[in-house]
Amino acid sequence: MNAPLEYPELASAIQKGVPLVARPFEAVGEPLGLSEATVLAALRGWSEDGRLREISAVLEGESFGWESALVAGAIDPDRLEAVAAVVGGHPNVTHNYQRTHDFNLWFTLAVPPEMGLQRTLNLLEEESQAGPFVPLPRTRTFKIAVRMDPKTKRNRSSHTRRTGPIPRVDPTASERAMFRLLQTPLPFVSRPFEALAAREDVTEAALLAFGQAHEGGAMRRYAATFHHRKLGVGGNVMSAWQVPQERMEEVGEALAALGEVSHCYARAIVPEFPYPMYAMIHGPDAAACGDIARAAAEDLGLPIPAMLESIREFKKCRLRYFLPELDSWWNARVEAVGSEA
Repeated sequence: MNAPLEYPELASAIQKGVPLVARPFEAVGEPLGLSEATVLAALRGWSEDGRLREISAVLEGESFGWESALVAGAIDPDRLEAVAAVVGGHPNVTHNYQRTHDFNLWFTLAVPPEMGLQRTLNLLEEESQAGPFVPLPRTRTFKIAVRMDPKTKRNRSSHTRRTGPIPRVDPTASERAMFRLLQTPLPFVSRPFEALAAREDVTEAALLAFGQAHEGGAMRRYAATFHHRKLGVGGNVMSAWQVPQERMEEVGEALAALGEVSHCYARAIVPEFPYPMYAMIHGPDAAACGDIARAAAEDLGLPIPAMLESIREFKKCRLRYFLPELDSWWNARVEAVGSEA
């Protein structure tokens, strides 16, 4: 087990956001009374011991017209690892878990419109010899915010609401390169954006200006993510709620207001899984997550939700857009199984 996290206030701050300035680690440390050198040493240590995943941009696929969904599969337990490996091999599968349900494989997938969500799922079914994979696209977003408190071992993110539509962006080839740079994990050096910019032969100032121009739009935020379990946050449960249509807005807002809830969505209903509302609950352990869900259900006058505990993590990473690896994956499989897959 990892020792208690040093500088927990720093861990909280960088999960909230890292500023797009020339010396971001100096800027993050200053209000905390920490020098740039101290911040860099802490980040390097957390990265080396596996607690810090990365610092990078979180982009909005909706801005680019991409299709995305949470996807469920009922997989033969004897084949679960093999199927999960095929699914996880897709560059834009970002979260890939075994959960406690007949639908035991759950993953998130996002693809550009020219590839298509269902067509991509068909290719994954063909390659894995499994399925059907059932897509559950979002119909409403109430909350997307993760901020694990190293002290309390709970998610303490605030309820953030988007006040308007996400602006549509049709990036040029050079702009796609800039987005790829912002998605690249930030190096732990004094001027990290200068180091990133050099990879595409652009200036630090140009990269920062590009990021600042898209922050709050195509770029949801620029922040750190941690390996939650290595922070001691052992509970990670997806709760699925039966909610009357006329109460969707009310219940979504109430669940999103809970600090322990990091993600809250309304999703399409399918006969195999007739739940229109989903909330990711984090806590010290699964029992604590269950207590939170039961208390919320009682307060809202709703049935206790289905609780799907994440019992195995096959893959977890940030979603990256405009990757050449995605084109390679697509072309190889379309050529192999035919363009009508």
